[in-house]
Amino acid sequence: MRVIRLAHAARGVRGIAHHSIPHDCVRFEDVVRASHRIRSGIVRTPCEKSHWLSQTTGCNLYLKMEQQQFTGSFKERGGRNALLSLPESKRSAGVIAASAGNHALALSWHGPQLGVPVTVCMPTTAPMAKVEKCRAFGADVVLHGAHILEAKAHAERSEFEGLRYINGYDDPEIIAGAGTMGMELLEQVPDAEVVVLPIGGAGLIAGVALGSIGLIAGVA
Repeated sequence: MRVIRLAHAARGVRGIAHHSIPHDCVRFEDVVRASHRIRSGIVRTPCEKSHWLSQTTGCNLYLKMEQQQFTGSFKERGGRNALLSLPESKRSAGVIAASAGNHALALSWHGPQLGVPVTVCMPTTAPMAKVEKCRAFGADVVLHGAHILEAKAHAERSEFEGLRYINGYDDPEIIAGAGTMGMELLEQVPDAEVVVLPIGGAGLIAGVALGSIGLIAGVA
């Protein structure tokens, strides 16, 4: 059996997935479009066999090395896709997001490259290293709330009206962008049988399921 595991597991907040997107809102075709859209700005990360883990688990286990993205996370895929999906007329107004780290970093890094102003609301408990990186990348960082739900509520307040809010997982473009990893890993390991993923808000597993099953129906 060949198993693929995501090497970088971003920590998510438990129990806050809202499931507000209809299941048929994002399709395999959206993942294909996202793949072409973002390819010049993200790393096509390797999918390498781990001999030690393969021996330990009794199967051929590969690691998709998403920590090699510039900000260290798969979140760049969805973030860049969401930014590039904005109509030209909306880009100058900017976007806003609530995140304690990786989603904020992804938007903060790619936004300035694409001419999109980025504001990120981060809880006061967010790691200072990530807060400072967002600022260094050019984002307007607003620290608010003791946890991500309070930061999210602040981001959605009327004072930020006019900015496009980009949810870190419950967003069609974010899901489609994450799905590009599913396409890649099956191009790299075409006989894979199982893909193992971490789940926070579920945007990653939704996208990878679309991207991988769209290529090979038998993948679990």
